[in-house]
Amino acid sequence: MKKLKKWQLATLIIIPVAIVLGAVLLLFLNNQNAKQEAIDSKPLVQKAKEGSVASSVLLSGQVSANNEQYIYFDSTKGDLENVLVNVGDQVAVGQALVQYRNTEAQANYDSAVRALNKIDRQIYELRTNGTVTTPTAEGEEGSETTTPAQTQSLDSQLKDLYDNRADAADKVNSSKLLLDATTVLSTVEGTVVEVNRDVSKSTTGSTQTLVHIVNNGNLQVKGELSEYNLAHLSVGQEVTITSKVYPDKTWAGKISYISNYPKDAQQASASPTSGGGTGGTGAKYPFTIDFTSEIGELKQGFSINIEVKNNSKAILIPVSSVVTEDGKNYVWKIDEKGKAKKVEVTLGNADAENQEVSSGLTKDDKVIVNPTADLKDGQEVKNYEEIN
Repeated sequence: MKKLKKWQLATLIIIPVAIVLGAVLLLFLNNQNAKQEAIDSKPLVQKAKEGSVASSVLLSGQVSANNEQYIYFDSTKGDLENVLVNVGDQVAVGQALVQYRNTEAQANYDSAVRALNKIDRQIYELRTNGTVTTPTAEGEEGSETTTPAQTQSLDSQLKDLYDNRADAADKVNSSKLLLDATTVLSTVEGTVVEVNRDVSKSTTGSTQTLVHIVNNGNLQVKGELSEYNLAHLSVGQEVTITSKVYPDKTWAGKISYISNYPKDAQQASASPTSGGGTGGTGAKYPFTIDFTSEIGELKQGFSINIEVKNNSKAILIPVSSVVTEDGKNYVWKIDEKGKAKKVEVTLGNADAENQEVSSGLTKDDKVIVNPTADLKDGQEVKNYEEIN
């Protein structure tokens, strides 16, 4: 027999050893996989609980002043005479802000006052002397004369004069309103943030701001929501507010107003949204949100994101526990005897973790979170793990 070389002898020894070690390793891995499968297939059970799914309604808005006043140029009041405030001024309610010059309004008021004073003098003369000073042909007051209607009693003349006085007083009041309108007053207390004294007298001048006043003491969120969100939101719902400027902070708020009418009804009817999505150019409904937490670093004009909290309560189960068969939804639960029972359920809204169940389950029912395909109705469930 030919003598083997050393390397050939080593090969004959190493190969069988490697084969044995590989077999041992494969056996070990198979054993581990079997153990892992046993762990993975262990029934996990969770009690149905009452709660709310996370809201899927996301809105956007802008931080705005709750109390602010815009004053626009109004050519019907006359020529702009003066803007009486400057940027940065603190103004009070009722303070004069803008003054117009209207010579016609002033002349009408002065004429109405003179007519009222004249009637008052006539009443005084008639009550005192029984006569009335009548005007001359030139329109000036003449001498005292007896009344032309000799048969008319003094009481009748006084009643006529009182009626005339009432008409004259109405003219004074109406002309004074027109004259007062030439002075624009502040309706809010706050800070003047914009003043524009150089406005155009053209047709576009009416859109130009003369004075803008803001009260920064009470900020709120204003925005617009779609017709689809309108059906799912209501006044009083709580919201969480975030800002890109401060990504690590949140603020709390509550919906205080939702309009029942679109911002631009004509535009909404001309360009309706098709389908069932949340986008498109459908009607937009204004809404406002009041802060229920400290405003902190938020400033007027900040763009913010809003997540509406879901106030509705329902029975919640893990999303993974729902099984769909032939268009119907089922859940496996464990009855009082520890056996699996397949029940049909009616589902509601869901989020990434929880599923609403509107019928088929009650609170504290034990639901199998990870049902397997070979699970049978009435099968005894052993060694399950109950999770929270």
